[in-house]
Amino acid sequence: MITNKKYYLRWMLAILLAIVTVLPTMAQYGSRGDKRYRDRYSRTNTYGDVVEIRLSEPGTLEAKMPPDMFNRVRLLHIEGPMDAKDFKFLKKICDRSRCVDGREKSVDNYIDVELERARIMSAGTTGLFGGSGSHDVLDDALAYSSHLRSIVLPERLKRIGSNALHGCSQLEEVIMPPGVRALDNRAFSGCTRLEYITMPDGLQTIGDGCFEGCERLREITIPRHVTEIGDEAFKGTGLRRVMLPDGLMSLGAGAFDQVPLTTLDIPAQTRIGDNYLGYMPKLLDITVDNGSRYYTYEDGVLYDNTGNMLLIYPAGRDGLGMVPDGVEVIAGRAFAGSAISGVDLPASLREIGFRAFAGSSIESAVLPPHVTSVGEYAFEHCSRLQHVEMPGVVSLGKCAFKYCGSLKSFILSPDITAIPQEAFEECKSMTSVRLPSAVTTIAMRAFKNCPAIVDVEFPIGLTEIGKEAFEGCKALSAIDLPSALKSIGERAFKNCRALTRVSLPDACTTVDKEAFRECVSVTEIDLGQGVTSLGDNALRETSISTLVLPASITRLGKKVTEKCKSLTRIECHAILPPTLEKESNSKVELHVIGTSMDAYRSAKNWKNFKNIQAL
Repeated sequence: MITNKKYYLRWMLAILLAIVTVLPTMAQYGSRGDKRYRDRYSRTNTYGDVVEIRLSEPGTLEAKMPPDMFNRVRLLHIEGPMDAKDFKFLKKICDRSRCVDGREKSVDNYIDVELERARIMSAGTTGLFGGSGSHDVLDDALAYSSHLRSIVLPERLKRIGSNALHGCSQLEEVIMPPGVRALDNRAFSGCTRLEYITMPDGLQTIGDGCFEGCERLREITIPRHVTEIGDEAFKGTGLRRVMLPDGLMSLGAGAFDQVPLTTLDIPAQTRIGDNYLGYMPKLLDITVDNGSRYYTYEDGVLYDNTGNMLLIYPAGRDGLGMVPDGVEVIAGRAFAGSAISGVDLPASLREIGFRAFAGSSIESAVLPPHVTSVGEYAFEHCSRLQHVEMPGVVSLGKCAFKYCGSLKSFILSPDITAIPQEAFEECKSMTSVRLPSAVTTIAMRAFKNCPAIVDVEFPIGLTEIGKEAFEGCKALSAIDLPSALKSIGERAFKNCRALTRVSLPDACTTVDKEAFRECVSVTEIDLGQGVTSLGDNALRETSISTLVLPASITRLGKKVTEKCKSLTRIECHAILPPTLEKESNSKVELHVIGTSMDAYRSAKNWKNFKNIQAL
């Protein structure tokens, strides 16, 4: 009986000793409480694919690895000092082409790496991007490791450097030590299978694009000491909810772009980069903690602290919010009063901010007269938006209504002077354009690829039509260009296949390259009396039969009339032969002023015309 008691006591003592030995180690990393880690931590060498290596000197990992285990190991535990040579060999294991069992039969090729007792030497590690690390920094030595499934990071680590585990497409779990204070730019970006990550409580900064593209990352706890989150830090992740710490000072631009959050609370001290959090397609509500110096909110819509600028309208809403008295609402559309799809707008509102409504489901936007500015991309990708009224807006940002595929009509302020770059690009339902009389400039790509536009009413004071302004407007059949117009930009009307006639005013001096290229229905072009320059391929693939060049012409680019198969006659009224970069249709009749015939017959490229006659 006594012997049994002694045996029992020894057995219990052994168990207690094991618990005392193991528990502190298990407690060192908070995420070791996860069942996934416990299973792996307690794993035995049943399958012969576990390798434990203790290094006494850096640079000896390859020598310590049993040769027959290179293609077999799936759990690799490393202790001791590691340098660039060791990490290079570790990367080689993580990128091996196949994994086999003891019988050389192929099995799942993955590597779980445990480095908690490893030390990164001050000599540094040199990775794919030429980084340089130290004993407390992990650089990019393991970036793009194709078969790394999980990693336990060294216990002395203080910083996870830029691109440290970038592009590790099979990485599912990362266990960080408690001493990590910073996650640098793109540290885990492109880890598309990353699901489990526990950040240490002492973490202070999360860098730009840190978790970008981690689409399986559903939940994450941001530690309470984090004060800075970088631009696009969580872009493209699968986060369903997130709680921002009270001490967060800076939240980067686009930090939650393409993230399926439904609600978001902004701490009182937080300032948002460019006042833009990103397009969150399912966002229903934004709130701001009391005491914020930067923001306020009303009915879940984010404004600046003055209420003058609307910053973010939740994109996941159906467009119905609080409706002010007297506003007419029809099937979710507000066509009267100071409302955007039935959302009550404060009287103090003066500006719609950068990407404020981008991607939202609003169907109509009728801005009150006191709103004078609409920011860049403000309504981009509002696919259901059909009607816009902006009676007071004199400043319209670029791409404001880009990709609004259902937009049919808009009313602008009579005082607006410019249609900005890409303002209505890809608005594929728009059939008619009426521009206010004060507009002097239509910027590049303003109406590009709006294939339903049939007619455009240009303002009388318009002086410039920019590059690609109406390119791809395939239904545009007629244009009446105003007398003040001075220039037509590169590819301005390219591929306007329904256009039949073009008449330029005398004030127009420049028609840039490919301006009317592929306007296959154009049979008549009147260049006016002021044109000095026709750019390369400016009239290519039109159906004109006669081209009259005015006396003002001084330059023609390359192949101005290339593939104009109906062209039979060119008249040039310039006394001196204009510069001709490269001729087209040199077999057609060329008619010039009689006294200039000899000059044309000897001029570069003009002399290649076979039939030069007097006018």
